[in-house]
Amino acid sequence: MISFSVMFNLVVFSSIATILLWYIFKENKVILQLDTRFLLVCMAVILCRLLVPVESPLTNNIAVSTVYPEIYRFLRQTIADGRYGEVSILSILKFIWFGVAAILLVWLFYSYVIIIKNIKGYAEIKDPQVLALLEKVNSQYKYRAKIHLVRIDSGNTPCVFGIWRPYILMPDIEVTEKELEFIFAHELKHYYRGDLLLKLLCEIFKAVYWWNIPGYFLCKLIAQTQEINVDFSIMRKLSSDDTLDYSSFLVKLARLRELRRETEKWLIGFQKEKEILLKKRVELMMENLEVSTKKTIASVLLSVFMIGVIVVCPNVISFETYGIPEHDVDDSVGIREDKIYYLQNKDGTYDVYVDGEYISTSDMIFDEDIPIYYNIQEVCEDD
Repeated sequence: MISFSVMFNLVVFSSIATILLWYIFKENKVILQLDTRFLLVCMAVILCRLLVPVESPLTNNIAVSTVYPEIYRFLRQTIADGRYGEVSILSILKFIWFGVAAILLVWLFYSYVIIIKNIKGYAEIKDPQVLALLEKVNSQYKYRAKIHLVRIDSGNTPCVFGIWRPYILMPDIEVTEKELEFIFAHELKHYYRGDLLLKLLCEIFKAVYWWNIPGYFLCKLIAQTQEINVDFSIMRKLSSDDTLDYSSFLVKLARLRELRRETEKWLIGFQKEKEILLKKRVELMMENLEVSTKKTIASVLLSVFMIGVIVVCPNVISFETYGIPEHDVDDSVGIREDKIYYLQNKDGTYDVYVDGEYISTSDMIFDEDIPIYYNIQEVCEDD
């Protein structure tokens, strides 16, 4: 069941996890000393959990008696009587959230269709030597897709597009045969690792959670980790000389790179970094190419902790509003036993009233003896 408390808990815990990841990523040296494959899985799990905001039956409610109840009570205030019932600030915010999300999702779909149309208008590259080199790199994968190679008239960075029908988009830049092989290796690695699918998930997430600022940072971290993963994977299999050539090529692209159009949200290419920052990252990557047991264990432990924060914690811990101190509850119930009741909301939650005054909202019934009403009219009739 989706409720305010479920969303609140998920956003709080995911923000904590994202802030911690962001802090780790601030230092390239730290992140490159970890096995980033596990961190990428961890971030993907955080993303998926937020996109499925369903309450767990194992949740243990923790009563919060300050600030949170006042905020929730303010949001639940009725400000007008609408055609289909009372209109609260919370219902208006939900309407704005879903309305904007729907518009952004439609725009996302539209932009995807437009870029497909544009790419189909580009000329395919039919140079036999170039296609042979592409086939050579593509043949290294067990399950091979048919790759379309096209020349684009804008941008200076090669990139890949398309989940089911992949295209490699080549800008009009001069590259050697070895550099061309690096490009194909990089882009195909992105495609076969499912990076485009994860990028699509990130775009859907940003459209749905357009108000979630930490979520944008999470998607940015995912993009950075994808690039580091691909570069590490390629450089580990190269000889010492080829590793230097690949590193030099990354710096060359950084020097040539310019901002792309808005459609870049659908494209995955080489890391968009300033030349000086890329040089620093490449140097650190070359120092940390070896995948050690220590590195893997550290990454697994960090990933398990992150997944625990976003997946386990919201399923066992739920912050709930609590309107009156615990030591006053027994006295209140004893004196006003016939004045305590639950008022069930449309989202399945229950508002707790004592002597006609709203106290808090709960996701479950704590006392079966307390009457449950479905609207205010039933309360009045029972009186």
